[in-house]
Amino acid sequence: MIANHVFESLKWASNVLHLDLLDGHGKNALDVGCAFGYGVNLLQSLGYDSLGVDVSSYGLMKGKQRMRDCKFVVCDAQSSLPFTKKFSLVTCFEVLEHLEDPSGALRNMFDSSEGIVLCTTPNKTFEKIVKRILKDFDRTHINVKTPPEWESLIRKTLKCKVVEIQSFVDMSFKVANAALYKSFKLPFGMETRIVIGR
Repeated sequence: MIANHVFESLKWASNVLHLDLLDGHGKNALDVGCAFGYGVNLLQSLGYDSLGVDVSSYGLMKGKQRMRDCKFVVCDAQSSLPFTKKFSLVTCFEVLEHLEDPSGALRNMFDSSEGIVLCTTPNKTFEKIVKRILKDFDRTHINVKTPPEWESLIRKTLKCKVVEIQSFVDMSFKVANAALYKSFKLPFGMETRIVIGR
């Protein structure tokens, strides 16, 4: 599911930017908040020289055990990203909602990129409905925003030319014994995709 989520987001951003982000040959990528490294692994399989960062040394240790060829660094993107080189692509999947300072993390990601930052995060509009129905939700989601709120924050924080935001929902289903996975654009989708370009 995670790999499919990342792949569909890369396809969407490729269409927005008119670039092929699914071909990473000769490029490097940084996945911020990579947890067990599934995104790093997918980026590597697409040809990127990929690296993952996370605040959890435990998560990165587990990632290294499963994916020995992947590279990981423990750090907090809200404070800094300790790299002198710039990355062709910086990704951040399902992390911004957990951060006390998402604008600081976005600034550090943008500064570490040659020009493309791709993020996904829950949509506040959808999450409010779920909270009402379930009476409980993930309490670690301390910074959930609507797409317009993300756009406003990004434009205030970064000097960027491109900001494209889309609400969507991921769905998996079976057709003739084949498992399929697809993302659909929906005005009040449960997720938000964000692509930022210089």
